[in-house]
This record gives sequence, C-alpha cells and structure tokens, in this order.
Amino acid sequence: MQLYKVCLAAGLLLPSAWAYAGWTDPVTSSRNDFGSIGLMQMPSARMAPDGDVSFNYTRIDPYIFGAVNLQPLPWLNASIRYVNITNRLYGSTSLSGDQHYKDKGVDVKFRLWKEGYYTPDIAVGLRDLGGTGLFSSEFINATKRVGPFDITLGMAWGYMGSAGDISNPACHFSDKFCSRSSSEDTGKVNFGDFFSGEKAAIFGGVEYQTPWQPLTLKVELDGNNYQHEPKSNNQPQSSRINYGLNLQATRYMNLQLGYERGNTLSFGVTLHTNVTKDIVELKHDPAPEPLKTAATQPGETDWDKVAKELSDNAGLSPKAIYKSKHGLTVVGSQTKYRDRRKADERTAAIAYNATDEQTRQFRVIEQNQGQDITETRISRDRFKQIHDYDYDFNKRPELAYVDNADPIQGKQVWHQGYQPLSFSLTPGLNQSIGGPDGFYLYQVILKGGANLQLTDNFSLSGSISANMFNNYDKFTYDAPSNLPRVRTYIREYLTTSNFGVNDLQATWFGHPTTNLYTEVYGGYLEYMYGGVGGEMLYRPLGSRWAVGANVNAVKQRNFDERFGFRDYHTVTGHLNIYYQMPWNGITAELDIGRYLAKDKGATLTVSREFSNGFIMGAYATITDVSSEDYGEGSFTKGVYISFPFDQITTTSTVNRGTVGWTPLTRDGGQKLTRKYHLYDVTEQRGFNEVQARDY
Repeated sequence: MQLYKVCLAAGLLLPSAWAYAGWTDPVTSSRNDFGSIGLMQMPSARMAPDGDVSFNYTRIDPYIFGAVNLQPLPWLNASIRYVNITNRLYGSTSLSGDQHYKDKGVDVKFRLWKEGYYTPDIAVGLRDLGGTGLFSSEFINATKRVGPFDITLGMAWGYMGSAGDISNPACHFSDKFCSRSSSEDTGKVNFGDFFSGEKAAIFGGVEYQTPWQPLTLKVELDGNNYQHEPKSNNQPQSSRINYGLNLQATRYMNLQLGYERGNTLSFGVTLHTNVTKDIVELKHDPAPEPLKTAATQPGETDWDKVAKELSDNAGLSPKAIYKSKHGLTVVGSQTKYRDRRKADERTAAIAYNATDEQTRQFRVIEQNQGQDITETRISRDRFKQIHDYDYDFNKRPELAYVDNADPIQGKQVWHQGYQPLSFSLTPGLNQSIGGPDGFYLYQVILKGGANLQLTDNFSLSGSISANMFNNYDKFTYDAPSNLPRVRTYIREYLTTSNFGVNDLQATWFGHPTTNLYTEVYGGYLEYMYGGVGGEMLYRPLGSRWAVGANVNAVKQRNFDERFGFRDYHTVTGHLNIYYQMPWNGITAELDIGRYLAKDKGATLTVSREFSNGFIMGAYATITDVSSEDYGEGSFTKGVYISFPFDQITTTSTVNRGTVGWTPLTRDGGQKLTRKYHLYDVTEQRGFNEVQARDY
C-alpha cells in the first residue's frame, strides 16, 4: 500500500509543476546517507553546483558511512565512499584485532536530461562501481521542482531495489538481464550485472523547502527491504517510509536527522565547499608599477633595479636583459603569477618605465628548466592605449602576442649572477586508507632538498627524508601477489630506516627543434627505484594535442633507502598522448606501454581544470594481468585534486599541491615516479594556456 500512496502523490503533483512557476525560494539539494545528492537512502536526480566538494559522515546502525562527493562536471557527480560495518570484524583477531569491517566503493551519477519548465531532471547512476559489490546497485530516476517541493521518482536494481516491487522490465529485452551475480569481486566492474536481476523496485520521495530557509524536510519510499544485506547482516524493517530533516547550520555545514526502516534513527554531518568560489580573494601582492615619463637617455636606466622590480612586482625572475634600438628582451622564469595576463601587464609597465620612446616592443622569453617555452611580445603603444583606456570599447585590442621564441636581438645590459646552489625544506606524507591492519596508516616525513645548477639545462638534485611520525608498524598484512613485488614492499621501505635518500639524480634538458623537448636523467630516481631514463615530447605551440615517450631502465633499491640495490630490475616506458578537449577545460592523457611489474597495458587519465586553476582528475590502468593475478582491486585506479596555492593563500604563486586517493597499493599497472614531466615543464605551450592570454 505504501508504494501506491507515494506513486499516487507523485503522479498528482508532477503535472502541476507550472502552477508554481512564480516560486523563487530554491529547494536546497542535500546529501543522503551514502554521501551523494539525494533523500535518505535513495538518490535524487539532482546535481551539486559545478566544482562542489563535500565530506559526509552518517551513522545508522549498524553502518557508519564516510564519503567525499565531487562535482567535476555539470552533468557528473561522483562519490568515494567507505562503510564501517560495526557488527562485523575485518578479519582474524591476529591480523586486524577488533577493527570493524570496512567496505570501500565509488558511486557515480550522470544527468541525462536537464530540468526544464515542464520536464524534470533525469539521471542514471551506479552505486559501488568497481568496489567490493556489497552495496552494488543501479538506478534511473527523475526529479522535478514543484514550488517548495522537490519530487523524485525512480527505479532501482540490486541493493537499492531489493524490495522487488516489480519484475525487471529489462528482461523483456534480453534474458541476460534476468539474473544477477551474488559474488563479491573486489575491485572488478561487473558490467554483466548492470540493471540485472529478476526483480527491481520503485522508490521515490519529496524534499520540502520550509519557509525557514536553512531547513528542509524529507520523506521517501525506500527501495530496499534490508533482507539481502552484506555479510549476512539482514536488518528488521517496520516500514519502507523514511523521514528526515536537513539543517544548514552554517554556510559550510549541514546536519541531518532521520528515522529509517520504521525503527532506526540516523544522524549525519556534511561539510562542503566549492573550488570555484570558496577561495581567498584578498591578496597582498604589490601594486602594479605606475607609469612614469620615459627615460630620454638609455644610460640613465639602472638595470639592477629593473631586474629587481621584474622579480618582485611582475614575478618574472630574469636571467638576462637585452636592449636593442627599438626593443627590450627579458629572458626569465615566471615564479609568482599563474595568471600570465596579470604578469604581462606588470612586466609591460616596468619595461615602459625603463626605456625611452624609441623602444617600440617588449619581448619576454619565458623559460623552464633552461628551455625556451614561449615568447610574449607587447607593443609599447598598445600597452599605453590599454593602460589609458584609449581605444574603442566595442573592440579592445590585445595586449600580448604569444609565439615561439625568436633569436635574441640587441646587447646584453644585465645578467643574473651565478647562483648554482639552492636548498629547500618541506614536510611530506605517506598514507594508506582502509587496510585490514589499520584503517588509516600514515608516515609524516621532513624532506630536505638541494639543487646544484651546473649549467642552464644541467643540474644535480636530490632530497633526504627523516621519519617524524609513523604508525606503519601496524602494517602486517602482506597481501598475496602473483606479480613481482614492485610496490607492495611499501611497509619495508617506510619502516626499515628513519633516515634515507629519497632521490638523487642528474638531469639534462634539451630543446633540439622548435616543438621538440627532451630530457635525460640518471641516479636514485625515487625512494624505491634507481636507474637511467629519458623522455621526449613533441608539443606545437597553442595546439590541443601533444605526443611524447619515455623509457627507463631501473633497479629496485634496498629497503633502507640508502645506496644499495636489490636483485629486481626491469625496463619500463610509455607512449604518451595528450589532448585538451574543446569543452569544460577537460584534458585526456593516454599512456601505453610497459609497467614496473613487466605487465603491458594502458593508463587513461581524465581531468577537468576550472577557471581558477583547481583540477579534478581520475585515472584507471588496465594491463594484460588478469584480475586473479592482480589480486584485490582487480586494476589500478584513483582520483585526485590539484589545487593552486594562490587560491588558498594571500599571495600569488605558481606553486600547487595535490591530494589523491588510491583504494589499494598493488603491483600491477605501477609506473615509475619521475621527478620531471615534460608536459608539465611546457605547460604554457598548451592551447588553453595560450588562449587564456587572449585579451
């Protein structure tokens, strides 16, 4: 009876949507127990705002849910989720003690249709995609706003559809949809089980925006009857109607309280932010240089002062400055302003003040690792027009023109004093999440680095690391592996010694032709491997695509991270194809080749860069190793967020940090960790980067 009441209410309300066209208060979409956008247990078809990131904690006996929810694209929502099953142990007490069982999974939802005046949002989703399969489920649903109500109606298969209200309609198309596997293939994507099973279930619900803006109320029809729970952990259910409320306690925190299964209370907390909006906008950068009267005599210019102003005000660390009769050329590296347009304006102001009226053009040759990346040309007259707003406002002229670097003209009037040695001191973190011998294992290190620059393109660099805090002594589980242990010796590397050489290598960069870049390197390349290798990259200026290759002959290092080696050695390398897509700032990278365990395959990485520099990305590696030989996880995959420091600090900088999540460390599909990647070194040659400077 409950099913028909909910369906009848939805059927009566949906056609009346246009009656509430004047309603202006938004219905705030909130997270469900699993951390995705939805009601209580069930998902809605809603998406979060573009760039949204949330952290969710929910407790409903016997489960504790923890999830990170991401909105990398307007039509894609994804969650990384852990579930603590509090009445089941992870394994034997000798291995995991009294630690509860932990399940991990990935949930994704795709919008098929965006809500219109008469039509609803329509979405399709997959729960526990590539996880253990304990909560594996699929759904299709629709959500329509009707005044203060958000009404959802959908159909679910698998875990969410275990109530089995109806026969699976997909069975009418093929008999293969009529049966569903009950196996728990850890990490494997069971495509054959999608939308399958003899039965499915209808679910639905309403989220009501109360007149008090922070509060929304929820009621839902649950598609699950809790009689097919993971680990033979069936739960009593007195009612399929769940109730809840969501309170936006602060701008960044929501609280949720529910009454589910007709007999169980639930409580949840969601912390959320948005990488496109919640940034530090107050910057304490120096003000741009005001324009002065141009020098009448070139000899009046203090080039030491000009070089300092370029570094301090424009973020351009100069290596040399050249002056010709009609031009000024600065060769250097941008170290401060990720927004090159801002750097161009500041550089032009300093160059304008340092030269006379005969200097018609300013040139900036930007270098990285001693290699010419781009040349920026700025017209003196055009800069003055833009500075004075002396132009047709219907057609603002471009300030800068970006091209390949031409030969330098003029006399060198300043050069950087040779400073070959530099030092750094930074903290570091190694971590493992969700293992049977400890849910969170970590090592905090202090890393000291040094770089000896012997020439513009040849350097010796290295770092040593000291263990500060470490609980990897709890790491006792050696998972079975049918592959060479190229990464699963991580415990031995992190616990054998409190002090080690993280890396120590010599690197030579080359630029043999206009669009071709190379590097050759050798030494202790990372904390597990040493050897020699090289990379080349072909990257036309302003092109969406680039292609490169790398090859490395490496040998496994001793566990103490000093100077000895173990017996294992191999040759690894990949063909790399990059493409910046023409929508949403998406970049795809395909790497095809041989991995450290001598397996062969490909890695696909897809990332989306937002306008303020935040990057959300995901990757997956498939090799010729079977899921049985690979072991738990079946294949290598992960997600990451890369963030520019200038979006979270009060000063501008080109530096950035990265946080990532990889569910398991296994031996298949593992790459060498290389110190430099030519695609990153030549970043400013990309299509998106060149277009971003189009005024």
